Amino acid sequence: MDISSTKWSSSSGVTAKNSQQTQSPISQFKSNTTNVSFSSLALKLKDAQRSIDNAQVKQLPLVWNGQKALKSEQLNKQEVAAARWEFEQLSKAQLETIALDPGGTFSDVEKVAAYEQWHVLDQMALSSMQRESLEHENPLDAITGFEKAVNSHTQSFSVLGKAMVSEQYASNAQAKFEAIINEQDKALHKTTSQSEHYYTMMVKDIFAGDEPNVLSGVDGMSLSNISKSPFEFLTQEDRLLLADMYEYADQNDIDFKYIQRLASDLGDYRKHNDGKLVSNFNSGHFDEHGHQLSVGFTEKDQATIDSLRSGSALASSRLDQGFVSFLTDPGLGALSHVGSYQFLQHMVEVTAGSQTSVSAGNFEVFKDFSSTVERYVMSTSEEAITRPEPDVVCKNGHCEVTEKGRQNGVTLAQDEKAMSPAIDLKSESIESLIQQFKNTEKQESIWYQWLADD
Repeated sequence: MDISSTKWSSSSGVTAKNSQQTQSPISQFKSNTTNVSFSSLALKLKDAQRSIDNAQVKQLPLVWNGQKALKSEQLNKQEVAAARWEFEQLSKAQLETIALDPGGTFSDVEKVAAYEQWHVLDQMALSSMQRESLEHENPLDAITGFEKAVNSHTQSFSVLGKAMVSEQYASNAQAKFEAIINEQDKALHKTTSQSEHYYTMMVKDIFAGDEPNVLSGVDGMSLSNISKSPFEFLTQEDRLLLADMYEYADQNDIDFKYIQRLASDLGDYRKHNDGKLVSNFNSGHFDEHGHQLSVGFTEKDQATIDSLRSGSALASSRLDQGFVSFLTDPGLGALSHVGSYQFLQHMVEVTAGSQTSVSAGNFEVFKDFSSTVERYVMSTSEEAITRPEPDVVCKNGHCEVTEKGRQNGVTLAQDEKAMSPAIDLKSESIESLIQQFKNTEKQESIWYQWLADD
């Protein structure tokens, strides 16, 4: 089973854009031959039709007798090809007139060309019937549908059309179609068997052989979700894609740990509701001195990410574009990623069927990070923010109003005994807890009074 519509291959060739194509014998012949004018061909068709009409009146059989000419080694194939090019715009009825001409109006070369061109058109019709029949999911329905279509097709032949084919025309077409069905069935069975093998390999390597149900990250970091492995949040589509990656890795001698790490990054993204529950680190983090912190990628990873974003593979890759966008944002992915950005780019290109920037040979042996400096780069701003002075300062349960607090009119009530509010240990939300720090009569906050009394 392939990840993309093209067979995976780390060494697949690419035709150069400026490669030269040799001129075909037909085009060479066209450039050196004066074609018969349309009016001249029309006159010859009329003469041939008269000969056919006379033969039909005399009840003479009209049969294709060009087999000898087809087998003749003396027949100029270039002349036949040129004649076919001349007859490309003719209808099947006109081609029948030329091929079955009994009066000698057309030469053997022209008859053979008309016969071949007629069968090109007929084969196009048969191919169309095959495609329509193959839309049936059941092979027996497909065979039955094609048989009906072929019978209807042969019944539509004119008298001359029937003379262009053998008596075994319908049975031969049916036999070829059944052979196609059988080959597809064998290929499907082989592909299914292979797919199951690599899916089992994926389950064994990622889930230790026991595949769990798909968990949802929509509820966020609930008590039940927070302890779960990121792998458990991988969707069924993710798991199928990973199974395809294992097939590719197995065929290209890639260390499976690269896939494990990529699966971990993807699972963590799913666990946080497709990244919606993760805040961007670069949106506002400060050190103890008030300097703003910012995180970025290493020079190597940044170059890979720039190449990935500027390429065309991402648009057609089977990898979730939202996940790739999340992981390549420094404030979101630099600190959280555990996988390789080089392998990520490689798999984006492979799943898109594109030429890979780095060959699969670079991933034969897994290379882990030796230190944090290989994962991300942390920097601090030169300027530091000044923290505002609070109105109240509390230490070891004792609270005092600061100078700024006194200027703002903040006081701690000392004449009113404010008892510590009873805390309902069964409270299920922070809001219900805060509501208990209220004076129900005056609707005033007694938070500071409670702390002061303690």
